[in-house]
Amino acid sequence: MTEHITALHATVNHVLGLADFFLYERWEGPWFEKDTWEKLMKGTRITLTMLGALLLIYEVRARRLRERIPERFRRRIAYVLTGLAFLVYFDFFNPNVRYDQYYHRHEFYHYYLGSKYSKELGYLRLYECTMIAEAELGRAASVHKRELRDLRVDLIKPVDATYVFSDPGQCKNHFTPDRWEAFKKDIDWFYHSAAGSYWEGMQKDHGYNPPPVWTMTGKFFGSFGPAGDTYFKILACIDILFHIGAVVMFGWAFGWRAMAVATVFWGCNAPANFYWTGGAFLRQDWIFLLIASLCLLRKRKFFMGGFALTWSMLLRIFPGLFIIGIALIMGIQLLETIRKKKPKRLVDYIHPDHRRFIVGCAVCLGIFVPASMVFTEGVQAYKDFYEHTLKTHQRTPLTNTMGLETMLEHDWKGRMRFTRDDNLDDPFQTWKADRLQRFQDRKIIFFGINLFVLAWTAWALRRTKLLWVGLALSTPMVMSLTNVTCYYYSFCMVLGALILARRQLGPPLLVASGVSQIILYAPNGYYWVDDRYNAQSYLFYTLGLIVLFVYSRPFSISRLKAWWDGKPEPKHKLKVFVSEPPKAAAAESPG
Repeated sequence: MTEHITALHATVNHVLGLADFFLYERWEGPWFEKDTWEKLMKGTRITLTMLGALLLIYEVRARRLRERIPERFRRRIAYVLTGLAFLVYFDFFNPNVRYDQYYHRHEFYHYYLGSKYSKELGYLRLYECTMIAEAELGRAASVHKRELRDLRVDLIKPVDATYVFSDPGQCKNHFTPDRWEAFKKDIDWFYHSAAGSYWEGMQKDHGYNPPPVWTMTGKFFGSFGPAGDTYFKILACIDILFHIGAVVMFGWAFGWRAMAVATVFWGCNAPANFYWTGGAFLRQDWIFLLIASLCLLRKRKFFMGGFALTWSMLLRIFPGLFIIGIALIMGIQLLETIRKKKPKRLVDYIHPDHRRFIVGCAVCLGIFVPASMVFTEGVQAYKDFYEHTLKTHQRTPLTNTMGLETMLEHDWKGRMRFTRDDNLDDPFQTWKADRLQRFQDRKIIFFGINLFVLAWTAWALRRTKLLWVGLALSTPMVMSLTNVTCYYYSFCMVLGALILARRQLGPPLLVASGVSQIILYAPNGYYWVDDRYNAQSYLFYTLGLIVLFVYSRPFSISRLKAWWDGKPEPKHKLKVFVSEPPKAAAAESPG
C-alpha cells in the first residue's frame, strides 16, 4: 500500500512539474508583467462582454431582416467566446498576476485548517491557537507585538489582550498531543510560506465560517496530508473542475448560446473575479450545484434538481433562497388545482413533478445533515455555526458586501472615507455601528421593497410551469434578501438560462458584466472599497429588475382578472398617434 502511495505521489509531482514548466517558464517579457497584464485582461473582459452583446443584437437584427447567418458559424463563435471567457477569468494562468504556485494561501489557511481541525478549533479559536502554536515554535517575541481579531466579539485586539499568553489551555485542551503537534507543523508551514504582513493580516479576517456539511467535505479532502505546495495545488484544482462542470452542464441543458452568455458573464464580471476565491479550496462547489440544479430541472430530472439545490444550500445557506421562484410556481399551480378540481387523495393536490422535487430536497437533508453531525460536533456544530456565522455576521457590516441592504446602509456622510479611525483598535468600528443604525432606521423601506419584488416575481411566474424558470427568476429576490460578499454574485450566471425564453435578456446581462469592470477600479472607478461595492450593488440590482421587466408582461387589472378566471389574457397594443387618419396614412405608404 505504501509503495502505491509513493508511486502516486511521484506521478503527481511529475505532472505538476510539467504543468509548472508550461505555465511558469514561458511568461517572461514586459507584456506579461503584473501591471501590464492586468490592464490587458481588464480591457479583454470589457471587450468580450460588449462584443458578445453586439453579436446577440446583430443576430436578432439579421433574423428580422431575414438575413441568414449559418448556425455552424454562430456556434463556433459561441465556443470561441466561451473558451476565451473561461481563460480570462484565470488571467490565462499567467503566474505573474496569480498567487504564487497558483493556490490562495489566505483561503487555505482558513478553509483547510478550519475543516481539518474543526473539532479542536470550532468557529472561534483559529487565530488564538495559531498564535499559541507560533509562540511554542520560538516566535513568542514577535507574537507579543501583533494584533488579531477576537472572534468572540468580532473586534481586532492586541494579542496581549487575549488568552494567548495568559491561558493557552483554552486552546490546547481541545487537542490531543499528536493533533497539537500536527497543527503546529501546519502553522509553521503557513508562516514560512506567507511570512510578513500577509501572514499577520490573515489573523485579522473573520475566521472560519462554512456550515457543518461543508466542514465534513473539507475535512475529508483536507485530511490526506499535511500543508504543502503539492497537496495544495491538487486541492486547488478541484475548483477548476467545478468551473468546467458548470460550463459543460449549461451547454448540455440550454445549448451553446446560453452557455456562451453565462460563461462570458461569469468570466468577465468584476465582483466575483478570481482575486477573491480563485485558487482556493472547495469554494466553487455551491455554484456548481446551483447550476446543476438549474440544468437538471431543465432536463426534467426533478428529484436530482431538488437534491442538488438543497446540497448547494447546505454548503452556503443563501442558495436556498433560489427556491422562492419554484415555491411560487408550486403555490400558483396548487391554487389552480384547488379551484378547478378536487382530487380524491391529498397527495394529488401536488403535481407529480413537484413531488419529485420535494422528495429530492428531503432526501438530501436526510443524508447530509445527520452525516455532518457524525463527522463534526453533532448538534452543537449547528448551534455554533448559527451563533458565529449567521447571528454574528448579521451584526457585522463588511466593506465588500452587495445587495439591497448595502444600498440602504450606504450614504455620503457614512462612507469609509469619512468614518475610518486608525486610532481605534478596529478602524472600522464607527463605520460598522453607523451602518447598522442606518439599516434599522430604514428597515421599513427594506421590507417594502422586498414585498414589491416578491409580488413582481409572482406576477412574472403566474403562467409559468417550468421550475427552472422559477429558479432563475428568483435572482432579484436573492439580491433583495441577502447581503452577501461580492464573490458570491457569480450566482447571476443562472440568468443566462433565461435567454432561452427571452432572447433579449442576453445583451443586458453581458453589458452589466462589462460595466462592473469599468466602475470597480481606480483611477476610472471608486477608490474606497465600500463605495465600489455599493455601486456594484446598484448595477446588479438594476440588472435583476430589468430581468423581471423583460420577462413579465405589464401589470393590469384586466390581465389579473383573466388569469384568475383561467382565460387568455388580453394583449394591450400600444397606441400610435399620427397627424393623419390611419387610412390616409396607409394609402400613402410605399408598401
